[in-house]
Amino acid sequence: MKKRLVLLISLVLIASLLIGCQATTAAPTTATPVTSPDAVVSEAHFVPEQNLYLSFLAQGRVAEVLVKKGDTITNGQVLAKLSDSEPAVANLTAAKLELASAEQALNILKRTADLATAQAQLNLANAQDAYNKALWNQKELNTPQVTDQNKIDAINAAIIIAQDKVDKAQKEYDKYSETADSDPLKAAALNNLAQAKMNLHNAQNNRIYNYLDPSNQDVLISAGKVEVAKAQLADAQKEYDRLKDGPDPEKLAIAQARLDNANAQVAAAQYAVDNYVIKAPFSGVVADVNIAAGQQVSPASWAIAVINPSNWYVDTSDLTEYDIVNVAVDDTVAVTVDALPELELVGTVKEISSAPKTSAGDILYTVHILIKDPDPRIKWGMTAEVTFPAAQ
Repeated sequence: MKKRLVLLISLVLIASLLIGCQATTAAPTTATPVTSPDAVVSEAHFVPEQNLYLSFLAQGRVAEVLVKKGDTITNGQVLAKLSDSEPAVANLTAAKLELASAEQALNILKRTADLATAQAQLNLANAQDAYNKALWNQKELNTPQVTDQNKIDAINAAIIIAQDKVDKAQKEYDKYSETADSDPLKAAALNNLAQAKMNLHNAQNNRIYNYLDPSNQDVLISAGKVEVAKAQLADAQKEYDRLKDGPDPEKLAIAQARLDNANAQVAAAQYAVDNYVIKAPFSGVVADVNIAAGQQVSPASWAIAVINPSNWYVDTSDLTEYDIVNVAVDDTVAVTVDALPELELVGTVKEISSAPKTSAGDILYTVHILIKDPDPRIKWGMTAEVTFPAAQ
């Protein structure tokens, strides 16, 4: 393009010289404007707002092609399907079932947190009561079993009551002294007397036991009961502290981890299912179809090309490092189309690449230019010529 521009300028200059040398009285003519020699001209190609070559991510046989070239599509629309996706769908169903179960378990744990806290509080209260009793009843060497006067009075009163019952039972039995031993009434009286004597004996032994100092074994057993009750109280306190502010942290962590894993499994299963279909990544138009039903395909080859032609751009291909320094974002440029020479378009520089490309030893940069009022005849990949304004 640059060589053609230079040639055009040279021809115009030669023609002007020849006209100036002729001695003629012809009327003056207006010269045709030409592009400034300082202007930069570059080759470019038309590209739509978005464009993608889509492929199946799984290998298999094409079951359906649901679009054709030129069809309008919407974001997420299914464009083509592979066969034999049933195992992947089954795995997705199982993963979704586990996800629902994990969500339910987590919800139940949160919902029953108040009940668990109340139960822990009750367990703590019972453990505190058991510890208090064990501590109260703890035995010590060289100390009588009972030191509480109320308990001593109760022990003595129990002996008096038991003795009274023995006396009354004895009197009742004495009434049958002349009666044969086979008499049922006498037998019943004897039974009552024997039971009353046993109760009196037990009450007397209880007083003797409680007035005596405990043995070493009694002291060790009592101390052991206190330590057990103390440890149970500590455990109950820890359990309550864990639950007083909400669900059990350990169970909550496990339930949350299960839910996270279920979500990951669903995502993986969904990805596997999605590998069997091609969906539109954006709304636009089908540019080309490269597959047919029954065809074996793989991810290595593209299946459907799609574009979003809501805006059209041209991307330059031959601007060197010497040219690019005179180009700026928002510059207005002139664009002509090789296939439509009568068409003149206006564009605006939207982006200048920072990364260079190397071609035949030249360092080249791409300029991305938005076309204002594009012609409907424009196609993806058409060649254009872009004229940038002269450097100031």
